[in-house]
Amino acid sequence: MTDDISFQNKKILKIVITFFLLLIFSSSLIYFGSKNDSVSIAKKLKSGVLTADKINVSFENVGGKLQERYVEESDFVKKGDVLMQLDSTDLNIEIKKIKAKINAQEALIRKEETAIRTDKLDTDRLEITHWRQIEEIQANLNTAKSASQLAKNEFLRIHKLSKTGYVSASMLDNAKNEMTKMQLTVVRFERQLAASLIGSTPEQQQKLTQKNSAEGMTLNSIVSAREQINNRFNQLQQYKAELSLLEEELNQLNVNFQRLTLIAPESGKVLSLVYEPGEIIPSGAPAVIIETERTYVDIYVNENSVNKFQPGTTVTAYAPAIMQSFQGKIRFSDATSSFSDLRMSREKGQADLTSYRVRIYFNKQPQLLTGMTIEVKNE
Repeated sequence: MTDDISFQNKKILKIVITFFLLLIFSSSLIYFGSKNDSVSIAKKLKSGVLTADKINVSFENVGGKLQERYVEESDFVKKGDVLMQLDSTDLNIEIKKIKAKINAQEALIRKEETAIRTDKLDTDRLEITHWRQIEEIQANLNTAKSASQLAKNEFLRIHKLSKTGYVSASMLDNAKNEMTKMQLTVVRFERQLAASLIGSTPEQQQKLTQKNSAEGMTLNSIVSAREQINNRFNQLQQYKAELSLLEEELNQLNVNFQRLTLIAPESGKVLSLVYEPGEIIPSGAPAVIIETERTYVDIYVNENSVNKFQPGTTVTAYAPAIMQSFQGKIRFSDATSSFSDLRMSREKGQADLTSYRVRIYFNKQPQLLTGMTIEVKNE
């Protein structure tokens, strides 16, 4: 009986000792090994979980009350599908106001253009009229000078005869009065001509005297009229610039009107709808979250292997769940933020290493689902 108890105690003791040895061995493996974290496993196995890119879709530079949702969560959408619609009441009012302003501005421009054309025609006609008037004054002046000279000659003749007693005093007075009258007429025409020639050059005046032609003569009144036309033209340009600003504002409102409709930028699955109909959506706030058809895997390699994973390189991957191989393309490789500079103890014969994350994108595969484990077969 005693021997049986002793045998059982030894057996129990042996089991306990074995358990503690296994426990110590397991602890050693955990401490000195990879510690079984996901990054270390991924580095060792060159594997990762297939992940789909997610995008936040928001209304671009517009906000407002959500009027209607056209999709629900978990729906599959194609690029260009309508997702949401904002209320357009306020924007429609602004568009109508701007269109009314544009119509008024266009009417103002047409009115100004008509006035400028009319002023140009009137000024051109007035210039020609002034030239003809100047030529007429010059002709009258020439005639008056000739008449004045005749009246003077007649007065001198009668004055000479009056000394001999052959003419009466009244005839002498009449001749003198006629001479004076003709001289005053010359002065009157000279003053009219001087007033009409203001702004003309000496060369133009000489041409008038010699040829009795005022064609092409510069006149202050015409110059002033044309300056006023130029000022109106400048005003017209300002009206047109204001019209351009209004048209740009209308274009922006039309763009904003189009942006009230939220369009799917690419195909994928609707993961989340952030707002309900009737809620106010701030400008730029994410409204829909879509899981795209673009999938990728992140693997982790050490500094000795990272040069083998250059961006743009094609690699072969394997999905154990479906037992298929397929091609992927490396997008980037960089030092990870959380696992950079893994400090290894040199007492264990290992140098300092840096962990690098390599992201590999894959084309859409019918049987390849997000969440599957992907292994990179080549290093």
